[in-house]
Amino acid sequence: MKFEWFVASRYLRSRRKQSFISIISIISIGGVALGVATVILVIAVLNGVEHGLKDRFLSNEAHVALHIFDHSFFKGYQERIQRIEAIENVVAASPVIWAQIGIFPEHSNTIQDAIYIKGIDPAQEDRVTGFSTFVTGSTDFQDSELIKKTELFREETITGGIILGGRLATRLGIMEGDVLRLLIKLVDPGHGSLVPDLANFVVIGFYESEMEVYDNNFGFIHIDAAQELYNQENRVNFIFVRLTDAELAPQIATKIEDAADFSVLEGMPSTRTWMEAQAPLFAALRLEKIATVFIEVLIILVASFNIASTLIMTVMEKTKDIGTLRTLGSSRGNVMRIFMIQGSVIGTLGTMIGTALGLSICWLLSTNTERPSYWYVLALVVPIVLQFLIASQHALRNRGGWKFAVGILWLIGIGFGLYCAVRPISLVDLGLSQIYQMHQLPIKINWLFVIFINLLSFAICWLATLYPAWQAANLKPVEALQHE
Repeated sequence: MKFEWFVASRYLRSRRKQSFISIISIISIGGVALGVATVILVIAVLNGVEHGLKDRFLSNEAHVALHIFDHSFFKGYQERIQRIEAIENVVAASPVIWAQIGIFPEHSNTIQDAIYIKGIDPAQEDRVTGFSTFVTGSTDFQDSELIKKTELFREETITGGIILGGRLATRLGIMEGDVLRLLIKLVDPGHGSLVPDLANFVVIGFYESEMEVYDNNFGFIHIDAAQELYNQENRVNFIFVRLTDAELAPQIATKIEDAADFSVLEGMPSTRTWMEAQAPLFAALRLEKIATVFIEVLIILVASFNIASTLIMTVMEKTKDIGTLRTLGSSRGNVMRIFMIQGSVIGTLGTMIGTALGLSICWLLSTNTERPSYWYVLALVVPIVLQFLIASQHALRNRGGWKFAVGILWLIGIGFGLYCAVRPISLVDLGLSQIYQMHQLPIKINWLFVIFINLLSFAICWLATLYPAWQAANLKPVEALQHE
């Protein structure tokens, strides 16, 4: 063992009369560990939320939406779809009529809500958004058994079937088989008053995507029915496109505009990517992550001050030792390295423990396994811990391997306690599932960030050793010995 490492290790293992400095060192290690564990955990949660929302949006949304600048209807959409699908990295495209409309639930004489209606071709839409995988009930908009039964027992004209967002249906008290009236427009029959133009649709299923924006605001009808409602035969106002990689959307969007080949009379083509549609949300999440990292780095910085304080106190206590070392021929560099090694060991231990703790909690939060009851843990663990404390105090009075054995047992006990106490967090139970669009708090570890925060923590702790080590190195041997 090198001379500097030997002396630094002796200073870290303070004797009983110097136990206060040893306690301060343990507190410093704990401070760094908690800072590192916290930042890893929080960023893993924010990454999980961001990726969870992104996956859910991309499973329900097109990667690129093509439309005319003023959202007017255009014809020849199937030919344009063929040209768009011929573009490299385009998986599929589907025609859509997109509009906002008022609804009258059955037995209601007033507009209960305004929702978005999406007129689709189910087969083509499936290739773009996986529409049918989120539907409970029928997707047969024209020949569903519910439509046939309704037409048999009612005198009203039924335009077709409609699939409502599940939360929207629950909020309005709408059941499968109910008739929903859509307010298309207000018509002036010529005597000065406006009459609503209504269309009747039978609710044939519910859309359950776990996305609030869809489940609480959308209804889906067949594209033929939508064209009939708006008197736009063989016309649509959107083409939705899915890509092999959603991140390619900005580059492919311009190619889609060129392939659409709109004439001057039809209007100016425009595209909107999923990134632009959800830009405010993901910008807010990125800002939140930056602010979180900044706050957590401050926590590590505060912990590094503890390391500096510990080293300053050690220098003050070891003044005589430093004078003796200098008298025996140790250079300033030797003395400086002794205290830098001591502080670096504290910072490295804290960083390693914090990383292990943070990753362990992340794993426990994302692992859905049966855990012992909290009451069972308290009833079983607390008496064992008390007995263990007594036994460990006795063991630590002895030398040899007892200390190592007690340390291992403590790690096992802490690990078991964490395993029992840390469980996946249900957003449903907390009433946050509608806000975050998820049932469980998601966890996603960014390993590059874990490496970065480890290096940053070590760098901060190392910098905290410079001043105390410099102060120790500049003590004059005669003054140090004379002072003692």
